Amino acid sequence: MSDKLPNLIDPLLFAERRSILAGALKIGALERLTGMVADADSDITVEVLFAKQGKRAVISGKIQTVLMLECQSCLQALAWPLELAFKLAVVSSLQEADKLEIDCEPLLLDGEKISLNDLIEDEILLAIPDYPKHGYDCIPQHQSKDPAFDENSRIETNNPFSVLAKLKKTGE
Repeated sequence: MSDKLPNLIDPLLFAERRSILAGALKIGALERLTGMVADADSDITVEVLFAKQGKRAVISGKIQTVLMLECQSCLQALAWPLELAFKLAVVSSLQEADKLEIDCEPLLLDGEKISLNDLIEDEILLAIPDYPKHGYDCIPQHQSKDPAFDENSRIETNNPFSVLAKLKKTGE
């Protein structure tokens, strides 16, 4: 078991050795995820187990973190806890991927080594919702503070279709 997580791994070699990698990773080390979170200094706790199922190399693991996302309703900070479990089978072609058992997702290996950071980042990105928002109605709380949401201060705008409405009423 290792506390420091390597960036590049050889999944076939690690599976032969039945290796276990465990440690923490900074969100800032994951480029695609960094742009989606408000706090890139948080840690991601990772545990990855390498094994063999028959002749196939299998990677399974757990990922735990709390992401600070932006609520898509009120645009305020939103703590999004994640506890993920994954199981991947290493395949070298799409034909092999089609023959996998149901409990494994395919991991296409096109070279010797893969990036562990990319693997972890992919799993996290798949688990983040498209439109994260609070579990409660967060809009009314901010409406009273923001004058742009005040219904009494709305300005009447000219409706471009008001001429059509008048024509409909008069029948011209």
